[in-house]
Amino acid sequence: MNYSTHVATSLAAGTYLTTVTNVPFSVACLGGIVIGSLLPDIDEPNSFVGRRTFGLSKLIKKTFGHRGLTHSLLFWLLFSLLYYKFQNDFTLGLSLGYVFHIIGDFFSRQGVPLFFPFTKKKFRAPLTYKTGTVQERALLVVALVAFVYIVYRYKLFVTVF
Repeated sequence: MNYSTHVATSLAAGTYLTTVTNVPFSVACLGGIVIGSLLPDIDEPNSFVGRRTFGLSKLIKKTFGHRGLTHSLLFWLLFSLLYYKFQNDFTLGLSLGYVFHIIGDFFSRQGVPLFFPFTKKKFRAPLTYKTGTVQERALLVVALVAFVYIVYRYKLFVTVF
């Protein structure tokens, strides 16, 4: 999934979550979701976040491969300890964005190694898309429309400003 689709789908999912749970619709939480939705791809030097890591991305990819450790549920749980240690809207958003990224890649044809390092087997949903195709662009548009609809429908913009 391209970075823009990760951001859009994560924002749509996170915004919906604010309407059915106690997750706050705040600039800090939304900012965390955006950043968190990009972080798992730190294992790909050519990714949006990978190009900004000053070589760290190359080291991670060499050690764990793309869609290895950083796309596992174990790493997400360890990463989410940030929220346990620093309970605020931003770290909550980071954790949510991170898991939304993994879920998004779960629906890709490549799948994700959910239980890495215990197994390198990649899991994927029965219904998948191929990265960079019309299917993914359609998903991007649907996510953006859903985000705007949810914000408008629940008048969430009032809570931010």
